[in-house]
Amino acid sequence: MFEYLVAFIIALGCGIVSAVIGLGGGFLFVPTLNFLFNLDVKTAMGTSLAVIVFTSFTASFWYHRQGKILYKIALIMIPPSVLFSVIGSVITHYVDARILVGIFSVVLFLISFEMLIPAFRFFPEIRFGPSFMLSATVPSHETQPVTLVPYSHLLVWGAVGGLLGGLTGTSGGTIFVPALATIGVPMHYAIATSMFTIIALALAGSISYAALGQISLPFLIVYGIGAALGACLGTVVATRTNELQVRRIFGVLLICMALLMISSQVL
Repeated sequence: MFEYLVAFIIALGCGIVSAVIGLGGGFLFVPTLNFLFNLDVKTAMGTSLAVIVFTSFTASFWYHRQGKILYKIALIMIPPSVLFSVIGSVITHYVDARILVGIFSVVLFLISFEMLIPAFRFFPEIRFGPSFMLSATVPSHETQPVTLVPYSHLLVWGAVGGLLGGLTGTSGGTIFVPALATIGVPMHYAIATSMFTIIALALAGSISYAALGQISLPFLIVYGIGAALGACLGTVVATRTNELQVRRIFGVLLICMALLMISSQVL
């Protein structure tokens, strides 16, 4: 019982942090489940993805009320993200855990770079085929009225985010948010749209993990409740916190987590 109380408190903290820095939380769920509660890497990833269903749904509810979700963009990204999330989660069943840890560690490094260097963007704009005007979905005072959003950009990065989410048990938000920002979507709209997109991705991926027996139901329940509550509190904390300082602190923390996960497989 004490173990689950500790897990609830940790999940609560993870949910708050995720809301403050605008990412889904899987980058914190996986290491804590693996290191602190001794879940094997694959089960930690599957459980993490299932927990993200709770946090993304909770956050999306509040973002919807704020009118920040760009549903046209989300609905374009959801199909490829769902498809590749399932593919990624199935691949984990046949891949050595050390390779998955390596992939996850690379993701942590990329997220940390994004936090420590705000101008860092590792997502080139993909522009071919038809586009639509961003001003049709975002109020004109939020962005340039002539910004065009290529369908190809949304489809490609939706697929990449889904694959990475399925492979690593993360939300895919580390792909979606900067990819949307690259084409001119205002950051708070990018975060809200990403969180809504993540619901379908996480649900599809977690169902695949569950079918493979790679989800811990007790930790899913405890982490899900704690993280969802934390996400609600985080929306309040975010308005009273220096986001830049928080991002720097957790940027360094993520580098440490990546190194720890690598060392755990080497030593």
